[in-house]
Amino acid sequence: MNVTLRGRILQILDTMVKEGYANTKSEAIRLAILNFGEERIGKEVMVREKLDKIDMRIREGKRRVLGSKEALGVYAKYAK
Repeated sequence: MNVTLRGRILQILDTMVKEGYANTKSEAIRLAILNFGEERIGKEVMVREKLDKIDMRIREGKRRVLGSKEALGVYAKYAK
């Protein structure tokens, strides 16, 4: 994806890199999108979407669920 940035947006990106918030402009854009998502969309929505994707992968057989003893492995003997 190519994006042309000008004006204030470009100044902000340059400042983010110059001040060390990001190493590159691409990284600065990723950070800005993540920040927007956390502020506007909220972690709750993102977590719900991630859990829905995990559930879908389980239904499709692309991911499996472990039982507690299987997940604990050698430490299962300590579970009550």
